Amino acid sequence: MQYAGLAALVGCLALLLLCLTLRSGWRLEWLLGWLKGCILLLLLVVCGAAVVAAWELYQFRTITDGERVATLELRRSAEQQYEARMDTAAGSHQLPLRGDLWELEVQVLRWRGLPHILGLEDGYRLNSVNGRYLTLEQQREVGAALAHSLHATPPWRDLWRWLDRLELGWLYADAFAIRFMPMADGARYMIEIGATGLSPVALNSQALQAMKGFE
Repeated sequence: MQYAGLAALVGCLALLLLCLTLRSGWRLEWLLGWLKGCILLLLLVVCGAAVVAAWELYQFRTITDGERVATLELRRSAEQQYEARMDTAAGSHQLPLRGDLWELEVQVLRWRGLPHILGLEDGYRLNSVNGRYLTLEQQREVGAALAHSLHATPPWRDLWRWLDRLELGWLYADAFAIRFMPMADGARYMIEIGATGLSPVALNSQALQAMKGFE
């Protein structure tokens, strides 16, 4: 009975507020104006999101088998510390890397269904280059501090990350990565891309020697 009484009290209060609202001059025109304003604001938000999405898509490039996407050169500056120069189609990056190994991550957009049938090709964008220690203790101490982004998009408006969450049927987020590549003073690597992933290629004797010693 207690809760039935409370429900009746709240219901009466709701009816009283409704009567006061109607007596104070309820007009349908006000409701229509409010709805129109909300729709216009929603359209502005959609337009803004479309502009951001267009800028994000502009940063992706078509995947072509055997294409060189970057070259990486390493110079040792201290024990387990390197200065990396990465040259890409978008420009050069100077990055400090710490650890014994380097890793490269690439964001990939894949088309399915009708867009794929119409000829839209998968695209990629370089995401990050990371340093990594061989020992788990050192790796745990620094963690995410070893990663360096290769684009200026913050995570909250990263189109690739949103697609990864939304899981659309016709466009989805994939990823390529190179893992556990050895770092060595003076080593130069070329990174090639294909439909199934990335391939590192040693460009000088230092890189070849590092790869042989790591096998």
